[in-house]
Amino acid sequence: MQKMDGRKLNEIDEKLEKLKAIFPEIFTKSKVDLEKLKLSLGELLVDNLEQYEFSWYGKTEAIRSAYDPLTLRVSSNRLKSVDWDTTENIYIEGDNLEVLRHMQQSHQEKVKMIYIDPPYNTGMDFIYKDNFSEALRNHRSFTNSTHSSGRFHTNWLNFMYPRLLLARNLLTEDGMIFISISDKELYNLKKICDEIFGEENFVSTFIWEKKKKPSFLDRNVGCVTEYIVAFSKNNKRSHALSIEKTEEGKKYPLNNAGNTLRTLTFPKGAVRFRFGDKVVKAQNMSGGKIITKLLDDVIIENGVNQNSFRLKGEWRYSQEKLNEIIRNGEEIVISKVPFRPNHVKRGGEVKKIKNLFTINGYGFPTYEDADKEIIDLFGKKVFDYSKPEKLIRHLIQSLLYNDEKAIVLDFFSGSGTTGEAVWRYNREFGTKHQFILVQHAEIIDKKSIAYKAGFRTISEIGRERLIKSRKKLLDERRVGDLGFKFFELMDD
Repeated sequence: MQKMDGRKLNEIDEKLEKLKAIFPEIFTKSKVDLEKLKLSLGELLVDNLEQYEFSWYGKTEAIRSAYDPLTLRVSSNRLKSVDWDTTENIYIEGDNLEVLRHMQQSHQEKVKMIYIDPPYNTGMDFIYKDNFSEALRNHRSFTNSTHSSGRFHTNWLNFMYPRLLLARNLLTEDGMIFISISDKELYNLKKICDEIFGEENFVSTFIWEKKKKPSFLDRNVGCVTEYIVAFSKNNKRSHALSIEKTEEGKKYPLNNAGNTLRTLTFPKGAVRFRFGDKVVKAQNMSGGKIITKLLDDVIIENGVNQNSFRLKGEWRYSQEKLNEIIRNGEEIVISKVPFRPNHVKRGGEVKKIKNLFTINGYGFPTYEDADKEIIDLFGKKVFDYSKPEKLIRHLIQSLLYNDEKAIVLDFFSGSGTTGEAVWRYNREFGTKHQFILVQHAEIIDKKSIAYKAGFRTISEIGRERLIKSRKKLLDERRVGDLGFKFFELMDD
């Protein structure tokens, strides 16, 4: 084999990075799986052997289904729309897998944020019937498995995989997807997202306190949490998620006991001293658990240091971070001897969001709040397990706080919460974000409250929620795009 020089190797690495950006699902342990590549390109495999790290029966057919040809057309319905001529928001009624295939042509790399709340795996069959149902019926005979749970996991994985595969293509390079999930499929969701988006693009698993009172359906614990898994399209292009900013004048100590011992250099004029002019001699300034050693004499005149000096200790910041703070003109303050430097922030800087969404922490709402929202709008509880509007609004804020206009997609839109959240976020922050909601015309149980209230499909509830929340916002005399174009999938 011919030996390759460093330049050639670099070229190959660059090409692999480009390939990974387009087809992250074909990589196994940083190497290209040729069979996965063929499958992603639509080439049928000669045999049905699957040698993947995370494998299940029907995976090949699930991946292939993402690239099936379109069978339905998207038809506009102006009668079911609101403000057709002026709105940029979209509501689509139909199977989301088919809709996502259509969106590959119209919205590739145009969606900044995706939020979905897919069906949780409860061991029941899904309303969405994809083309590999026959393979699933034969699952037990092929696997020689007597455990029904394996089939239920398989069912859910085959359901989710092609939809996430197509969803990734729609994200902008700095975009993210947020997926609500229970603990039943949390592990499997993380694994398939690692394949599709790439492990390096994992952002976090947020823990959401979903109830004020625990559910005791589990025999061992009282459950009060669910999860939101977040992945970026390209972590190198993403930014910090945030729903709050730093306070003006808040002090952040530079000392941090337990960190690595190192020396920081403070340039001339970089520190504001809140005591009279003097010369402070080099000395050991340690006390209690705080290690601080002044390595140089410091001349202080007019409240600032007239020479550079070094402090050895356990620091919160690196030298690079300290230099950045000084370049930005932010204050480093020392109030007395022994020196305990503080970083005084001007306020308004982004604070990274914590991965714990609690009632007492960030004031996140719960399912009880979501039920109240539904009842306030409809007069009765016509939808179960709707996510609270402010939960989704906070997620929108965490990603889009620097954007004036972006597209938010929800292809499991249910009661339409994401649409209302976009409207309310725009009202609160003066932005112009638009939504695309997709909801299958899932038939409602005849015994349900929703059916007795006159609704026949879930998509009817979602559309009606938008109309009702729009009226509330108009009553508050809020301006902005409060309309939506209604589309539905039709046979040619």
